[in-house]
Amino acid sequence: MWVVIPVKPFVFAKQRLSAVLTDVERAQLARVMLQDLLTTLGRCRGVSGTLLVSQEEAVPGLARQFGICALHEEGRGLSRAVSQAGEFLAGRGETRMLMLPGDVPMATADEIETIVRQHHGPTQITIVADREGFGTNALAVSPPGLMEFHFGRESFQAHCAAAEVAGAAVQVLSLPGLAFDIDTPDDLRNLMTYDTEAETLAYLCDREIQTRVLPRHQVQSAW
Repeated sequence: MWVVIPVKPFVFAKQRLSAVLTDVERAQLARVMLQDLLTTLGRCRGVSGTLLVSQEEAVPGLARQFGICALHEEGRGLSRAVSQAGEFLAGRGETRMLMLPGDVPMATADEIETIVRQHHGPTQITIVADREGFGTNALAVSPPGLMEFHFGRESFQAHCAAAEVAGAAVQVLSLPGLAFDIDTPDDLRNLMTYDTEAETLAYLCDREIQTRVLPRHQVQSAW
């Protein structure tokens, strides 16, 4: 199964973290999280190829570094990017694709392999929600052009509904690593509690981000 990763230009990434990260830090964080995911995908035997879809100028270089493919994004928006990737893969004769976001550094190879292994219907979606149950953090589709994509607010229900309209089977999986995306300072705070070798966590520690997101308790003097 081919994996599709839409990549927003790093300079525009993670706007909701502006309160705790500088523009440069947000761009670098987006890149590091993507690299963590690409490293994880490199350990997945069931992944036959990876396709980055983006207007980010650094993406072609990352694609060469990881030995994967890059497609220049022609339009704007996540849904359009995934549709473009689906058309590209369908034109190559691919019958399945898996969309993953680039901001899930805790995703594991076992979780991705689980999706690949359990997604086997000719007309089907396999979907993983975010931790709140509203967003879409993984979406396997067969065939790639099965339906319109509706990424954004409450996309989980929108994708399930679109699949049912298309006459496709809907399979929902609960995979905590894939469900953990990084969007807010609270997400960073939670990520800092994990014991992991992910490059994302190392980057945050090197920048001492914990001093900005972890609560500080004041001790009153006894005098």
